[in-house]
Amino acid sequence: MSDTLTEAREFVRGRARRPLFVFGALLLLSVPILAPSQSSLATEALIFGLFAISVDVVLGYAGLLTLAPAAFFGLGAYSVAKVVVDYGQSFWLGFPVAVVLAIVMAVIVGYVPIKRRIGDVYFVLFTLAFGAIAYDFTFVTTSVTGGSDGLGFFSPPEVLGLDLGGSTPYYYFTLLVVAVFGIGLYVLIKSDYGDVLQATRQNELRMRYLGYDTNRELMIAWVVSAVVSALAGAVYVGSIGIASPSLISFALTGDVIIWIIVGGTGTLLGPFAAAIGLVFMQEVLQSIWLEGYRLLLGLLFVIFVFALPDGIMGFIRGKE
Repeated sequence: MSDTLTEAREFVRGRARRPLFVFGALLLLSVPILAPSQSSLATEALIFGLFAISVDVVLGYAGLLTLAPAAFFGLGAYSVAKVVVDYGQSFWLGFPVAVVLAIVMAVIVGYVPIKRRIGDVYFVLFTLAFGAIAYDFTFVTTSVTGGSDGLGFFSPPEVLGLDLGGSTPYYYFTLLVVAVFGIGLYVLIKSDYGDVLQATRQNELRMRYLGYDTNRELMIAWVVSAVVSALAGAVYVGSIGIASPSLISFALTGDVIIWIIVGGTGTLLGPFAAAIGLVFMQEVLQSIWLEGYRLLLGLLFVIFVFALPDGIMGFIRGKE
């Protein structure tokens, strides 16, 4: 009986949310029409929203705290910039390069702490080391990364006669990428694999006893997260035209973790919405008080960790 009531509640909640999803989709589609001057900022917000979703897969669902999300984001950005600026190749070639490098680096970084079962603490330390090495690498290898000056400037090419270098066309290109990968991650998480992943996070030992290869499931989540993060970085560098060390900095890592905490870990939609909202908030605060955004993030982190640990989505669900 209780299972039937639960299913009924979920059905009703799903029907109630559909108009909100439709409204949100229409709003995103109409941004360049309603606020053409904000197209570039909206593009940035969408990309960071996808970035937050990708990190939430490994943090919120797999339960692995990573301190290297910005390293993969920057890896994607530098892959595209390197292919275009230094090798004079197609902008699109940078995307598969970013995916391959992300997979290789994710396996190198994650294999020992995940496959060898040496503990979550070591996973954090491995990702911390990788993030630090990647950040320093951009400064010490000037011939490869351009050092503090970065790699740029360039613009995306034309596609079917449409110049993606314009803010509006690139916004819709970004929206398409975010929709495809965002929905893809949602479908993945809502599948049986997502259930196994969440059960592994809650009780890994029990899942092993049930015959599941938990190391494989966690490794898949880690690699998927790294790949989507790199793709987000690849799309981002196309919008700004330059890859710089700031895209690999720990400041960006801290930002995305706070977005996830504020939105609600393990919800996807929460981190996506929080990232978009806080990116716009950053733009507003920078015109008023340059350091105001960092202060806001610090306050939000403290408030949500101690008062609202389930984030905004958890609070909303608790009210339903």
